[in-house]
Order: sequence, then structure tokens, then C-alpha cells
Amino acid sequence: MLMQLRSWLFTGARRPGDAALPLRVQRELEREQFRAELLVTAVQLLLVVLLAMLYASTPEGFSPGAPIEAAPLGLVFFALLALVRLYTAWTGQLTRPVLAAGVIAEMVVLLFVIWAYHLQYEQPTQFSLKSTQFVYVFVLIGLRALRFEPVWVVVSGLTAAIGWSALVMLSGQQANQNPITWDYVTSLRSIQIHLGGEFDKVLAVLVVTGVLALALARARHLLERAVSQQRAVADLSLFFDDSVARRITASEADVMAGQGEVRDAAILFLDMRGFTEASMRLTPTELIALLGEYQRLAVPIIQRHQGSIDKFMGDGILASFGAVAPDPAHAANAIRAVDAILVAVDEWRARRLAAGLVAPDVGAGLAHGPVVFGIIGGERRLEYTVIGDAVNLAAKLEKHNKAEHTRAITARVTYELALSQGYVGGKEVREGRAVAGVSGPLDLAVLGPRF
Repeated sequence: MLMQLRSWLFTGARRPGDAALPLRVQRELEREQFRAELLVTAVQLLLVVLLAMLYASTPEGFSPGAPIEAAPLGLVFFALLALVRLYTAWTGQLTRPVLAAGVIAEMVVLLFVIWAYHLQYEQPTQFSLKSTQFVYVFVLIGLRALRFEPVWVVVSGLTAAIGWSALVMLSGQQANQNPITWDYVTSLRSIQIHLGGEFDKVLAVLVVTGVLALALARARHLLERAVSQQRAVADLSLFFDDSVARRITASEADVMAGQGEVRDAAILFLDMRGFTEASMRLTPTELIALLGEYQRLAVPIIQRHQGSIDKFMGDGILASFGAVAPDPAHAANAIRAVDAILVAVDEWRARRLAAGLVAPDVGAGLAHGPVVFGIIGGERRLEYTVIGDAVNLAAKLEKHNKAEHTRAITARVTYELALSQGYVGGKEVREGRAVAGVSGPLDLAVLGPRF
């Protein structure tokens, strides 16, 4: 039990059987700790400046011949420690032993300043125990909480408790007469030591340290989960469209198969022309590189026009406009995306041909209508997708490009809807075309130039 508590407090370890944090998550936590250390140092230096200004503006209450001025000396030491720690953090030399030494040293400096007050005011050692500077012990302990590592709160708190106990013992040993009193009023009106009061101070330090450490341990585990989930969202975005990834992670209900919504959307099928022939000429590495170039070209254009990638199908791309989220200009945005993709593909092909590389063209089919956007699959494998007649029609229109000798086509009704939604641009209309798999003739609009 104690070993588990120690592990939970000081190492951030999870329960037995829990998976270790992925390396990328650990690196993200390390970056957070680096930023936290910069924040701690900035606060400490700001505190040094503020206290120095207050000290400079306060009348001196000690004799000019005092052997030491404790506050200025302590502020100088404290500033040096902060700057050294800042340097080691910035240069990557802030190892755990170095940080431990710094945490102990800063508390020792504070206790030294408190002890030195009896020299500054030329009083017996017990005088130091009356110093109001004791409150800064809690400030230093609290600052350690900014690193989200309970161990440094504990190190700071234990250093303070041990150091204050040692200061009480030293004060008692150096007293010329009986330094102890159990009378509370007498202890307040003299320099005699009230052991109960000093015990309360040490106990308060330990209690605050313990509470902060426990709270920080809980916060640390929450931070680990938050960073892990943040990385998971970033990873999801590599496999899902950004809008779908956000929908999954922001869902208030459990994600499960069967959830769906009806949307008026435009569906786009993109397919690479001559890909099969190219695949026989290219090595696997070259083939994957070709696909990567094509997808990196088309996907950003689709997303810029409020489209979402539904899935990659080898050399094909299925995208939707207005399915993931309602879009009153879904048809117009879809045609604008097709126009931009065809222009970009022409430039891409020209570059590849100039370099003596295979340069396949792209074909596109676009349709619109009510679709169901939702989750399908089993308990262990789910997929967001679009289902509906528009999806089937877009696939058939993409294949029909060969019969029309075109690169991209859509139904006339989709083109007219786009015009009503603000699309500007004349397209050739072909009436009464027979499309395989479609009952009856269909009027088409040609979205790209002929071959």
C-alpha cells in the first residue's frame, strides 16, 4: 500500500496492468515541465524584484553598524539560484539531481535569511523565530506545485520542516538563559520560545506539503490523461477528417454504431486515371510516393472548400460537402473544389512530366441529395461514413467520364443548385445522357476541360 502511494506520488506510475505512457506523450509532458520551470523562475525573479523595491523603500530599523543586512544578501543569493536554474533549464542541463539541489538550496537560503535577522538586529538567536518572513516558506512550497511533480513539493516542504526544527534547536542551545516558556502571552511579548507554537509551524508546513502533494498527484494524472487525449485527437486527425475527429472527441454521448443524421450534401468521388498501368511500371515505394503526392494535393483543396474526407480507397477519394456539418452552399463549394483540384492537377502533371515521371490524370464525379451521415460497424470496429443515392450516383458519374470523354461531371440539377448557392462559372450541359446503372436519361454538366 505504501509502495503504491509512493509510486503514485513520486513517479506518476499507473496502477498495475496499466499501459505505460507512449514516448510521444512523455515528450509532451517534458515540454510542459520545461514551460512550468520557466514560469516558476519568472515568478521567483518577479518576487525578488518586488521585495527588493519594498526593502529599498522601507526605513532601516537597525543600527548602521549591524554586522549583516540579511534581506539584500538573501535576495541576491535567491536571484542567483533562479538564474542558474533558468540557464540549466534552457540549455537542457536541468537534471533531477540539479533540480533537487536547487529546491533545497532556495529553501536553505530563505531559512538562512530568517536566521540572520538576529545578527542584523543584534539580538539573541531566538529573535529569528519571531520573523514574519516565515510566511515565504509556504510561497516557495506553493511555487513548486507549478511543475506538476509532487516530489518537488515534498522536497521543499521537508527541507523547510527540518530546517525550521534545526533553527529552533539552535536557538535553544545558544540561549544564555532559559529560552523556553509555555506561556503563550509571554512568548509573544518576549524572545522566549513557545515549543507548542513552533510545533504548530512545523506541523502546518507538513500538512500544507502533504495536501499540495496529494492534490498535485491527482492533477498530474489528469494532466497525463489530458495530454494523452490531446495526442489521440491529433492521431485521429491522421486517420479521420479533422471535422470528424473533432466530432468524435467532442461527442457528449457514447460513440456507437447506429448513430446517424440526414443531411443535404454533395458527394465527390475522385479517381486517378491510368493508375493501374502506372502501378505496373513503378516500384512499391514509387507507387506510394505517387499516391502521397496526389492526396496531399487534393485533400487540402477539399478541406479549404468546407469538404470532409470520408475515406481513401486506393487511388480513389470519397469526400462530402455538408454531411459532417450542415452547409447551405454545399453544392457550390463542391464544384469550386473540383475546379481548383483540376487546375492543381494540371500543374502537378506538368511538373512530373518535365521531370520524366509518371503523371496520371484525375477523374471526378459529383452528385447531391439527402444522405445519412453516421456510424456503421461492429462493437470493436466503427466507421463514420455517408450513405445514400447521392453516394451511388457520384460513383457512377465518376466512371461515366470515360463515356463522355471528360474529366469531371455532375448532374445538371447539382450544377443548377450550385448556381443558386452563389457559384459563378459557365459549364457545358449535355442533355439526355445514358449513365450506366441510372434509370432513364440524365442531363449532365461538364466540370472540367475535355481530354
